[in-house]
Amino acid sequence: MAKGWRHIWLVLLVTAWCAGGSSNAFSELNTSQIKSAYLFQISKFVFWPEERKQLEHFNLCLLGSDTYQGNLQKMVGRTVFNRPVRLQSVAKLSQAQSCHLLLLSAPSLIDGAELKAWLKQNPVLTVADGAQSIEKAMVVFVLENQRVRLHINVDLARDSGLSFAANLLEVASKIKKGGQ
Repeated sequence: MAKGWRHIWLVLLVTAWCAGGSSNAFSELNTSQIKSAYLFQISKFVFWPEERKQLEHFNLCLLGSDTYQGNLQKMVGRTVFNRPVRLQSVAKLSQAQSCHLLLLSAPSLIDGAELKAWLKQNPVLTVADGAQSIEKAMVVFVLENQRVRLHINVDLARDSGLSFAANLLEVASKIKKGGQ
């Protein structure tokens, strides 16, 4: 098993154990809880421009409805690059300029060309569900064999001024780069 996998799975297991208070808690996790735990870990493996790290908070933003069943609230108060996580809802892209991580709950409703142009001006990590979202999200959660997996769009991240640590790329089941 690659080093990146071991680290992420260890953190997920510890998180599950702490959340449930027993070793059976991991088996009781639902998909929303797993994705929420992944989000926190993913944020540690993304390289943002230095000026982005100077904001007072690490801003986790939700564009659309909360498909995480309230589990995102568990990230509030934790820290990413020594900044406390703050959760906020936004109604449109123009309200997400101070976000670090933007969850797209309905990516099909967002114009792809508009999003790409906006991302070139705003170093914001976009995350969505479903393999069809790979053109609009840098990190996509997919279910493969009843397990949550990651698909990563390296090109979209690079265009926004972001990059990923090799550890994160190791755990992705699909990496889109160079027009692939």
